[in-house]
Amino acid sequence: MKKVLGVFCGLIALLIVACVGVLITADGGLFKDGNPLEQFARDTHTSIVNTALDASGVKGTIEDALVARTLDIAQATGMSEAQVSSAINDLAIQDWSATTLPDTTTPTATYNGENFGVDGTLTTYDDPNYVTVEAYGQTITFDVPASAQAYLPYLAYLG
Repeated sequence: MKKVLGVFCGLIALLIVACVGVLITADGGLFKDGNPLEQFARDTHTSIVNTALDASGVKGTIEDALVARTLDIAQATGMSEAQVSSAINDLAIQDWSATTLPDTTTPTATYNGENFGVDGTLTTYDDPNYVTVEAYGQTITFDVPASAQAYLPYLAYLG
């Protein structure tokens, strides 16, 4: 009985090693795009980032900071406070989520935050569904809600 159990466990271990070998060599290697492990790693990273963003309350902090500066933004832009409030609502900050940038996207513009006292950049793409923020040594690509995409062209006025 012990011998049969040992052979059975050995076969299971061999099967696991073979499966890992296939995954590592699939599509040219473990770190090639399209490899199941690469996609799993990307999905896991994205999930962790979204969980951290939600748990940290950073989205609420950003939204609160914008709301608190509604009057300042209105005065600086010449918009009414109601228009600024509407724009802040349309940004749908709570609906932004981290995602993986598709290989098919092409950067269209990068905005430096140093002019506004922020150590970072914001990059837009030919696909308005995506924006990448690089700040304080971190890089996060966001899936932009449709209501916020209408405001992306206004970033050109920040330069």
